[in-house]
Amino acid sequence: MSTSIRRDDVRKFIVDFLNRKLKEQRRALLGDVSDDYDMFQSGIIDSLAFVELITTASQHFGWEIDLEGFDPERMATVGPLCAYVSGELNLHPMKSFLPFVSTEC
Repeated sequence: MSTSIRRDDVRKFIVDFLNRKLKEQRRALLGDVSDDYDMFQSGIIDSLAFVELITTASQHFGWEIDLEGFDPERMATVGPLCAYVSGELNLHPMKSFLPFVSTEC
C-alpha cells in the first residue's frame, strides 16, 4: 500500500472522528478538510479529545504511536497529523491494517 493511500486513510479516519464529535455536539458535519484545518481552533476537540483521537487511531491502525517525535502544537492541524501518522506507519509496518470503516449512521 502506498504512502498516499495510507495518508488518505488517516485523513478519512480523522474526519470521521471529528464528525462523531460534531454529532455529539449537535453541530453541522464536515465534508473534507484542508491540510491547515486546526482541530482546536475550530472548537471541535480539546486536549482530552485529542488524546482520545490518538488512542483511537492507534487502536484502529494496529500501531502504537511513538510520541517522542510528536509535536502537539503542530499536530493540531490535519495535514501535519496525517503526514506524521502515515510516516510512522511506513517506518514501522503495522501488525494488521484495518481498512477505514465509517461509523456514521
